[in-house]
This record gives sequence, C-alpha cells and structure tokens, in this order.
Amino acid sequence: MSDVTLQPLIDKLWADNTEPEGWHVHWILDGARDPDIVTLIRASGLEHACLFSGQIHPRLQAAAPYLVRLPADSPATTELLKRGWGKAWGIFTIAKTDITLAEQRLHLKKFLRVQTEDGKVLAFRYYDPRVLTTYLPTCTGEEFREFLGPLSRFIAECDGGDKALEFTLHEDAMCIQEHPVVRVPL
Repeated sequence: MSDVTLQPLIDKLWADNTEPEGWHVHWILDGARDPDIVTLIRASGLEHACLFSGQIHPRLQAAAPYLVRLPADSPATTELLKRGWGKAWGIFTIAKTDITLAEQRLHLKKFLRVQTEDGKVLAFRYYDPRVLTTYLPTCTGEEFREFLGPLSRFIAECDGGDKALEFTLHEDAMCIQEHPVVRVPL
C-alpha cells in the first residue's frame, strides 16, 4: 500500500488535530496477521506493549496482539498505516492522554478470553477488525459501555479498507458512524 496516501483515515483518526488537545491514538496490532508486524513495531521506536502477560513462547510473542501508540506526526505511524490498512491488522482506540498505555492494556486484556454457555474458555480476537465490526453491533448500551471502559472510541476498517467504522458512546447508547476511506494515489 506504499503507492497511496491514507489522508482520509489520518484525518479521521486525528480529527481536528485532537492529539495535542489531550487525545492519543493507539492501534491494537494483531501479530498473527503478518509475520512482519512485531519486527515493524519493535523497529518503529513507538511506545508499545503486548496484551499477553508473563513469559510467552517466541512463536506466541510473534502472533500476539500489541497496543501501539501512534503519534500523529511520526513517520513510523505513517509507515505502519500504509503497510497495514486494508489488511485487517487491527483496530484503533482513541483515549484521553491521562489514560496511559498501561491502563489501556489492563482494560483491553480483560476481554482476551470469553466463556461459552457450556463453560468453555475461548480466545476472543476482538482486535481483528472483522471480529469487532461483527461483535459490537450486537452489544447492548451497557455491554458497549463496559467494553469501551476508559476509551473514547474504537475505529475499525471494513470492506477491505474502503471504509472505517467508528464506535462511540452517545447518551448511553452505542453510535456507529461509517466513514469512507478513499485511497488516493501519491
């Protein structure tokens, strides 16, 4: 995707240049989607944390979800967006700057496992945009409020990156907005 600019996406993520106004953008990147993701994250110099805890096998580290802070003016942010948008690499979170990466990580870790009605514990890959955009519309306002926690909103790609869905809380109800992401050739 290096032959296009994602300016419409960038404008949505940092609407009205909100980052300097007290908001941070993070991307939960799914290492299982591309073997280069973990290497790219580590080489980027961007603040990041694995959502899995403890000592984990290198193979699992490579396939783990990572929460990565995306500064608006960082070349590493631009490179990650160009490489990963449209490939279902992950979902975006937007939160006030007083919500630290560590606090977001602790909140997001709570949803990595779910229990079925028959008691089985399963991995919940909500950080895959194909899963999130299917799951969130089924939530009640209360369920969405719990899932959102200290975050302000989620943004996830859909239709192969041609659109972004934005999930926010408005008057105790989930609000879903669809935004076209027109890929403009450089």
